[in-house]
Amino acid sequence: MRLPGGILHDGARLRDFAFRPLTGVVELALAEAAGTGASLPAKVTAALAATLEHVGGESPLPATVAELSVADRQVLMGQLAMGLGLGESWLSADCARCGERFDFSVHHSDLPVKEAGEGYPFAEVETSLGPCRFRVPTGADQQAIAEMDDGEAVRLLVGRCLMARPGECGAGGDFTPADLARIEAALETVAPEVAVSVQAACPACGATHVIEVDPYRALFRYSGWELLQEIHILAATYHWSEEEILALPQERRRRYLELIDRARGMAR
Repeated sequence: MRLPGGILHDGARLRDFAFRPLTGVVELALAEAAGTGASLPAKVTAALAATLEHVGGESPLPATVAELSVADRQVLMGQLAMGLGLGESWLSADCARCGERFDFSVHHSDLPVKEAGEGYPFAEVETSLGPCRFRVPTGADQQAIAEMDDGEAVRLLVGRCLMARPGECGAGGDFTPADLARIEAALETVAPEVAVSVQAACPACGATHVIEVDPYRALFRYSGWELLQEIHILAATYHWSEEEILALPQERRRRYLELIDRARGMAR
């Protein structure tokens, strides 16, 4: 799979990516990123910077990851979740028609992804101030507006995405509501997009519901506490250092833990 948007370099879109081998080092870095008090966009940046081998051929520095489009970051977090064994989620919902609570599964690999449109990552928009050029919002933009109310966030976001030279198109606060609507529509046309909702039917009455799916589930479904417990067991049994244990691939670490359980008579 490739990124739906990618990094623009010398006029070419670089869309390939790869994650680092899944060792304890990577798992611990992911858990630590999720456990910080930072905003969600900042946590996503930290998680991807810690787990990616490269993106678009570039080293996954936090600044590089932060400048990816929102959809690219969501795709990467989805791929990370699948690599961690979280490709399927069970969700629950209360039926608005009959009131019954029902469960259903979501295979995240099946969620539709819209490729970037022509001209990505830029869109030309005719505004009340004249023709202006904008770029698709990035993770860095999300982080900048994370603590703002909607009205203030929209104005700042538009100003950040405005690519014209100072004085040509004004600032984000100079655009009319009609301008903002045209800007949003133009950016939606060129921006990649990941489905963040699914339809599910109530098994009791058949009513269809639209249920939101969290694209950042890998941040909240993986706890560092379990990893620390595994380190403790392996260190106490084999007298390995933390560094040696964290360097093990996840699958091999789990096999050693199974052997320990068998030796204790806790597993067959």
